[in-house]
Order: sequence, then C-alpha cells, then structure tokens
Amino acid sequence: MLQLNNQRTAVMFIDMQNSIARHDQFQSTIEACQRLLTIARTHQVPVIFVHVRPYEHVKRSMRGESEVLLARPGSVPMDPKQYHIIDALPVLPEDHVVTKHVRSAFVGTELDHLLRALEVDTIVIGGIATNIGVESTVRVGADLGYNFVVAQDACAALSAEAHEASLKYSLPFFSRITTVDQLEFIGE
Repeated sequence: MLQLNNQRTAVMFIDMQNSIARHDQFQSTIEACQRLLTIARTHQVPVIFVHVRPYEHVKRSMRGESEVLLARPGSVPMDPKQYHIIDALPVLPEDHVVTKHVRSAFVGTELDHLLRALEVDTIVIGGIATNIGVESTVRVGADLGYNFVVAQDACAALSAEAHEASLKYSLPFFSRITTVDQLEFIGE
C-alpha cells in the first residue's frame, strides 16, 4: 500500500470529458476513476477535474492521437457539452474544475495557484490520455515541485502500446506508479 497524507494530497482527473472518454475502450479506466473519486471523497481529499478546450490555433497544430481525441483541423466546432466532464464522474460543488488549452494542465491555467492555496504537495492523477495530457501535466508539475502518483489503472491512451510506453519509459522519472487499490489515504 502507498500511504498518502489526505491533508497534503489532491486527486486530479485529466480530460475525462465527453469528447474524449466516451469511447467504449475506456470503460475499465472510467471504473477505476470512479473508485478513485469515491476514495478521495471518503477521505476528504480535494478533487480537481481538468478538461481541455483547445484554442483554434492549437487544434490546427495537433497531430496523431490528439487530433483523433478532439477534433479534426478545419472541422465544425464541437457542441459545448463535449467539453463537460462525463456523467460517470459527477462534479460536486466543492470540486475544482480547471480548463486547459494545451496538453499540460499547468500551462496557462490557475492550477499551480489552486494547489498552493490548498497546501497540496502530492497529486494522484488519472485520465486520458496517459501519454499526452497526463504525462504533460506530470512533467510540468514535477518541475514545479509537486510529487505525483500515477494511478495506472485510472489512465488510458488510444493504444495499449502508447499507455505502456508512457508508464514504462517516461512517467517513472517524474512520479510513482501504482494502482487505485494500492492507495491509502491517512490523516496527520
């Protein structure tokens, strides 16, 4: 078990929004995120939902998975509901919602200020896609001094290979990797 101080930890979900997490292949990831959300709320750990609403110029520059997950360049803008967090992960009034415009949740957002105001130094993170939004957020956040725990079963990518490569080759340099069931929140 990985013990975490519930007074200094937040749980963050990356891009668990209708336009991304609606794909059937993400059902087990959504279930793991639901377990993580329940654990966080039970232990009064702050919950942060991050959703992406890319600027038009960013959409045009995206390639590969990001294009597939969001919108094709030159396409009709998505219905605003596509940016909402999925119903399976209900946002409560006490939760925090951060809108990002690029891959990392820290770039151009109030996230760093929010975490400092909450006196958080450790972030348990899950979401889609492991190798894009999750990894980018972990990399930037680690450079800002935050400790990250990646709940690998609460993350996914469009391919198992991309998910595994991120977990094996990149994320271990910036975070601890575990599963939702291995997390234990304790008070001070």
